[in-house]
Amino acid sequence: MLAVIQSSIREYPLKPQHLLPLALATVLIGCAPSPDEELNATLPQLSLKELLPQAVANEYCNPKLDSDLLYGIGYQLYNDDKPEQARSCLIMAAPTHDRALCYLASIAEQDSSKDSAERDRQAFGYMAYSAVKNDSCAEFGMFQNFTYGMRGQTPDIDLGLRWLERSARHGDADAQQTLVRLHSNKGNLPLAYSWAKVLDDQAQIDALKQRMNPQQLSEGEQGFEQLSKIVTSKDAVRKEAREENIAVYSANIHMEYPETFKGLSVAERHALMEQAVATVSARPEFSTRGQFYAYVIIAQQAQLKQTGVDVLQNPQIVELLSDTELEVSEAVKKADVILGQAAL
Repeated sequence: MLAVIQSSIREYPLKPQHLLPLALATVLIGCAPSPDEELNATLPQLSLKELLPQAVANEYCNPKLDSDLLYGIGYQLYNDDKPEQARSCLIMAAPTHDRALCYLASIAEQDSSKDSAERDRQAFGYMAYSAVKNDSCAEFGMFQNFTYGMRGQTPDIDLGLRWLERSARHGDADAQQTLVRLHSNKGNLPLAYSWAKVLDDQAQIDALKQRMNPQQLSEGEQGFEQLSKIVTSKDAVRKEAREENIAVYSANIHMEYPETFKGLSVAERHALMEQAVATVSARPEFSTRGQFYAYVIIAQQAQLKQTGVDVLQNPQIVELLSDTELEVSEAVKKADVILGQAAL
């Protein structure tokens, strides 16, 4: 999540016990318009053509790169505090990756070359486009915009809550956590309990149980049963996160070891990275991103020398990869020696 939740949510003048059942009923019985359509109608309807300036190629990104690499490189450059370079990459990735707009919004609101009104206008526009596309990051941003009057918006607490619930329904853990705290602070323990169950936070579930009577607990269980029908499943959230991670991991390897993916199509590279994620995740001795990168690079270099070879069948390679302190470059060098010796 790009923005940090304020440590203490204000005491909103809400009647939350009336809000969730209405939204649930509308979704579950299929009434039109849906809550999401109503929320979308509160935002400007923008196109990427209106929003995005012309992307300028730089040393990291150009239009010849596929969208996953463009998004992953943009994300990495954003984290490396290189906003201008990140901006160009994310603009190129935006037609395929809605989440890119959420990062572009953050970059825009820090752009010192524009006045505050223009920064707010551009950041809100990026976020609005992404929120309409159901990106939970941007939806959470809309909660902040309308709750706290951020990015040039007039405070509207009720509207902010609706965006918070939408972000939570789409699987955003920060939004779900915020709803638990908000409803708990307002004394609506059944709703807080329902969202704690969605979040699967056992500590909060147990703490709420201590404060609830049997009727409240029954209401909380019923609320959770309703929410489970409309909240994006954890499996779907994990799949989305895995796809984003694959894009970022692929970009990082491409930036540091571009020969690793030479000759592979986009589909082949994705399949390779997906399999690598599954392989490394199943091995408890591999716990760092550096170990993952080293494994992918070493495995691919081995494939170039001998098709079908499994480097994890080599005890020396496994021992090498198990060293969490070893730099990726050093691991790759040592593996090259080990694999060379094995081929003799």
